[in-house]
Amino acid sequence: MVSSAVLPGRSALSQVAKIQHPVPQGSAGKIKIREAAFHDLINLRCQPDNKMANAMIKKLTSHNLPSANQLAQAGDRSVIWLGPDEWLIMVEAGAANTIMADIETANLGHVATTEVSNAYGILTVNGKPSRQMLAKHCAIDLDVSVFTTGTVVQTIMGHAGIILIATGKNSFTVIGRSSFMPYLVTLLADASIEYGLEYHPAS
Repeated sequence: MVSSAVLPGRSALSQVAKIQHPVPQGSAGKIKIREAAFHDLINLRCQPDNKMANAMIKKLTSHNLPSANQLAQAGDRSVIWLGPDEWLIMVEAGAANTIMADIETANLGHVATTEVSNAYGILTVNGKPSRQMLAKHCAIDLDVSVFTTGTVVQTIMGHAGIILIATGKNSFTVIGRSSFMPYLVTLLADASIEYGLEYHPAS
């Protein structure tokens, strides 16, 4: 088996060029969409009351497993709730193998890890009208009083399944399947035209 750490990364958005639209008169503010730099992603399955697993995750990420629809983040490492016994661990590129080995050799009971780094792409969305823009293609209530910072949902954006995270009042992370990433960029760019837009691929 070849370690993913030695394989060169290639973005699902490598063929999507920078996009810019000017800020029209009366805009509430420009939307900035960025392809996030490369991260490793690990799918974790275990029971939420597994104390040994929680201790190990806290050691590796500085956080316990978050509760329903929540994000736990410390530096470059995040733990994202996906379901009653499922989480997505996001770490810096090249770290997945070591983290998975630490988890799998720690005798934590019924715990399973799967690296899914190549299965997903990550976008960040920022700008004062971000909530209004995202709401054009998402049925989730994105009002700031409901979809607060640190909230996570799995939902549909247009025709693509996504993980949507509120990282701030006007900032979001969108995680989608690699095959849908060009579609998501096109969809979000089109929805952002009325505000003004900058999309930048990962450098």
